[in-house]
Amino acid sequence: MTTVLRASPRRFVSTPAIERIATRALRYLQSGFSVHLRGCAGVGKTTLALHLADLLSRPIMLMYGDDDSKSSDLIGAQAGYTRKKVVDNYIHSVVKVEDEMKHTWVDSRLTLACREGFTLVYDEFNRSRPEVNNVLLSALEEKLLVLPPTSNQTEYIRVNPQFRAILTSNPEEYCGVHSTQDALMDRLVTINIPEPDELTQQEILIQKTEIERLSAALIVRLIRSFRQKTKADKASGLRSALVIAKVCQEHNIPVLPEDSEFRDICSDVLLSRASLPLEDATKILWELLNEMIGAVEPPSLTSQVAELLDGLPHQPTEHLTQEQQIYRYLLRSDGAGLTELESEFSLARTELLEALRSLVTQELVVHRDRRFFAVAPVQSEA
Repeated sequence: MTTVLRASPRRFVSTPAIERIATRALRYLQSGFSVHLRGCAGVGKTTLALHLADLLSRPIMLMYGDDDSKSSDLIGAQAGYTRKKVVDNYIHSVVKVEDEMKHTWVDSRLTLACREGFTLVYDEFNRSRPEVNNVLLSALEEKLLVLPPTSNQTEYIRVNPQFRAILTSNPEEYCGVHSTQDALMDRLVTINIPEPDELTQQEILIQKTEIERLSAALIVRLIRSFRQKTKADKASGLRSALVIAKVCQEHNIPVLPEDSEFRDICSDVLLSRASLPLEDATKILWELLNEMIGAVEPPSLTSQVAELLDGLPHQPTEHLTQEQQIYRYLLRSDGAGLTELESEFSLARTELLEALRSLVTQELVVHRDRRFFAVAPVQSEA
């Protein structure tokens, strides 16, 4: 059965760096060219490909490169058979049952996408052997898809003008990938996808796991430093960061370098991905964590916050919004938990969480160790 997808961009994280790449790729696709996204594992090539396909507003056909695939897997194949009984005239007690092929042509994904004008997302296409991908050459250049003689159809079909292909690949030094033929690469616009920058990785962690911003920054910084010192350049550190952030967030583990549980999680996730001997990699990780101790602390009522509090206009409490009241309360206290805030403001948990979420989004409040702390807004210099 062939599955036609509709991607949803709701969970797609867009930052200036990603937006620039997406804008470039979309220009080529809108002008009728197919795009090749190339980069190391874990940088988000497939996610970006599905996002671009969704922007084209056409049904999406998703295929995966496979070393065992054949050209018929892309184009189509004969399928189906009937069974018939043959009675032997000489030995009436024996009944032969023979399979007779019924020549039924079944379109495969590439054929269907070309005929209907769908967007083809061919993920890790260089895991398929080059001769298998040769069927793409005429489809991309001459806009004709040549069918095998046994298809019982015309020798070719004309490619729908709305057909587009978005291919992704890992570098050729990766295990299990093949060299790509020049003829195919010449028909594609190749965009190299780099390791996401720190801002992008932080935003992905925050949106995917709902972890607090300072915690996301610490995780990203730790992993980038660890990968640099262990010379791990064959894969992105984003997947490791997502694992650590998700586990810490869901199990209320503080993202602090001195916390033993956090250190255990970092060891489990990072050490197995290092190319160095275990003893050397462990030493590097422990040194990095020790250097970061004290770098991230829960905010407190510093003199800057105290000055800000004194400078706030003395409005009557009833004239303040719920968010303003919560923020003032947190400024005057050394943080507060949900139960304390519920009791103080007599709010339902859902209302309180909505107000706190707004304050966190404005970066006026941070969440750490199951408590909320007010921070002073950044003052722009005149």
